[in-house]
Amino acid sequence: MNWSTSLRVLVVLSLLLGSSGAVATTASAAGPAVQMSVVTISPEDPNTGETVTIETTISNLENSPSTVNVRDVFVRVPGTTREYARVEELGSIAPGGSVTVPVRTSFESPGQKRLTLKVVVQDDAGEYYSYTYPVYVEVSDPTVRASLSAGTPESGSGTELTLTNFGNTNLTDVEIAATADGEPIERNFLFDVGPGSSQSTVFDTDDLETDTVTFTATYSAGGGSHTTSLDVDLDDQTPVTGEIRLTGVEVTRSGTGITIQGDAANLGTTDTQSVLVRVPDADGVSPAPPSGEYFIGAIEGSEFARFELTAHAESDVSSVPVEISYIVDNERVTTTQQVSLDAAVVSAPDGEADSGGQQSPGGSGAGGLPLIAIGGGIVVLALVAFGVYRWRQ
Repeated sequence: MNWSTSLRVLVVLSLLLGSSGAVATTASAAGPAVQMSVVTISPEDPNTGETVTIETTISNLENSPSTVNVRDVFVRVPGTTREYARVEELGSIAPGGSVTVPVRTSFESPGQKRLTLKVVVQDDAGEYYSYTYPVYVEVSDPTVRASLSAGTPESGSGTELTLTNFGNTNLTDVEIAATADGEPIERNFLFDVGPGSSQSTVFDTDDLETDTVTFTATYSAGGGSHTTSLDVDLDDQTPVTGEIRLTGVEVTRSGTGITIQGDAANLGTTDTQSVLVRVPDADGVSPAPPSGEYFIGAIEGSEFARFELTAHAESDVSSVPVEISYIVDNERVTTTQQVSLDAAVVSAPDGEADSGGQQSPGGSGAGGLPLIAIGGGIVVLALVAFGVYRWRQ
């Protein structure tokens, strides 16, 4: 456990101890019952120069004998008079009441800061009481690291630019400019981008005559101005039209019955709608219930969906046509894919011998009684012989 983690554990323990977490200096034994709690730091891991808010809730408990006036709340380095921030004259708190006080400051250097949050109150008798609370802040130097990426927006039109913040400080005043052959084309503005997040914007690039566009993001971070650029080949941004093909196909044959199972895969990057696969009537082939046709629906770009078809095919048929119909870019597309029966798995119907000559369950084979019947007869004969033997005895 590092030092920062240990210090945070101490803060949690102080919260659990309630009023004992604050140290009070009183002028008499019958002082007000004041408690400091819920001390928070925002952001939790600030950078140098960044505004840090240290917030505490000051409560005057119900059993307190007096209303208190909150005179001062300040942040100080322990054992010194050096202060980071102070707020004064925050008003009064009656017994059972509370107030939340934010104190804002910043730090010039990185490192782990051990501080004291101090509250001074005054009761109805004019007596002053002070309460202290330990505060620990880990301050880092800002790290500025951002990246631009390009893609196709959901509408399929234009070019979408995304700025991702990989650093530990906010990116503000963000704008992205597009240029081609040194000439400006368009400029878009983004909201602030926090650490670990991203923001996107779309540029109209469909009618540009140039092949390459340079996008440059300009933003403020860590007290300075920064830029990040990306060259985009517009030909690479053109989406691949959705196309449905049957893949991973497995065929099972039982007499004239055919079952076809597999995946309907979208080989493009755009979505397809109303996908329908079916077995059409053809020479020696016809659709059969229960799945002569199978409605899949929508298949997103680079995704797939399972299907199952059933049909009848004559013994001399070597392949079954499967018609594939779908909508892409608002147009209906219909294609046919031949499914070979050469590798079909043969399944024997009930009551018939399969290709290996083995008897199927429920059937009767040639060549005498089944083994089970013969075995049962032997057992019966043995029992009869044993009974005769016992009777003669």
